[in-house]
Amino acid sequence: MPPPQVPQGPPGGPQQAPPPGGPQRPGAVLAAVALGGIVALVVLGVAVYTLVAGFAGASGGGEIVVVLLAFIVGAVGAMHALGVYQLLHPRFPNTAMMAMAGWITVAVTGFGVFRSIRGRGDGPDLTTMLVWIGLAAVVITLMVLITRPSVTRWVQAVHARSRQLGHVPKQRRR
Repeated sequence: MPPPQVPQGPPGGPQQAPPPGGPQRPGAVLAAVALGGIVALVVLGVAVYTLVAGFAGASGGGEIVVVLLAFIVGAVGAMHALGVYQLLHPRFPNTAMMAMAGWITVAVTGFGVFRSIRGRGDGPDLTTMLVWIGLAAVVITLMVLITRPSVTRWVQAVHARSRQLGHVPKQRRR
C-alpha cells in the first residue's frame, strides 16, 4: 500500500504568493505594519545608541552590562521586525510574534516611566518620561490594531485560502 500523498503547492517554490483574488488586507494590518516597523527601527536605534554611549564612557565603566542591555533591547527590536515580517507573510500571516514583542515593550516602557518619575536624585526626568509614555502609546495602539476582529478574520481567511490552494504550513520541531 503506497503512503498517502501530501498535496503539493503550485510550482515556483516557497516564495510564490497565492494567486490574486484572496481576502483583502484590512487597513488595520497596514497600520500595524507601519507602526511595527517604526517601533522596530526606534528600538534597534536605542540598542545601537546604548552600545555606542556605553563604550564612549557614558555608562561609568560597566561595558559588560552595557553590551548585555544593548543585546536585550536589540532582541526586542528584532522581535518587532520579525513580527512585521510574519504579519506580511503571503500565505500564513501571524500576529503572535508582534503581540509578544508588544507586551515585552509595554513592560519595559512601564519600568522606564517608573524610573523617570523616581528620577536620579534631582527630581523626575520629564523628557525621558514623555518619550517612554509616547513609545508605550504607540505599542499599545499597535497591539489594539492586531487584535481587531477584521484582522483576525483576515488571518483566518488567508490561512483557509492557502490550505485550499494546497499549501501546508511548516511545522515546528518539538
